[in-house]
Amino acid sequence: MAIGRKHYLECFKIVDKEIAKHRGGTNTYKTIDDLPLSELQKRCVLEWFAWKVWNMIIELGIEDGYGKSYDPLLIEADKCHSYIFDLGDGGRHHDYETLREIEEKLMKEVVEMLKEVNEE
Repeated sequence: MAIGRKHYLECFKIVDKEIAKHRGGTNTYKTIDDLPLSELQKRCVLEWFAWKVWNMIIELGIEDGYGKSYDPLLIEADKCHSYIFDLGDGGRHHDYETLREIEEKLMKEVVEMLKEVNEE
């Protein structure tokens, strides 16, 4: 029997109730590890964040985005892949141990891009 849309909506409601328990009027989610989400959901958050950062970089004129319109970051269980971000090793395929490591490397790289532009 296939799991229907109604089932997924009920699951989202359960997740929403769990997240609501952790919110007290302030945003306590400072790192990817703080999010009360599954590992896969956290990967999706980082991939979404990479899209947003990439869009900002293009909007600011730091990069033109030419030839790099595909996923800025794809995270698998043991590696992540990016044509846009070097993540400290200069390659396309990146080993990682934790999602926090990816988050920190992504932030560091973007800050360096912004500093370079500021120095020009």
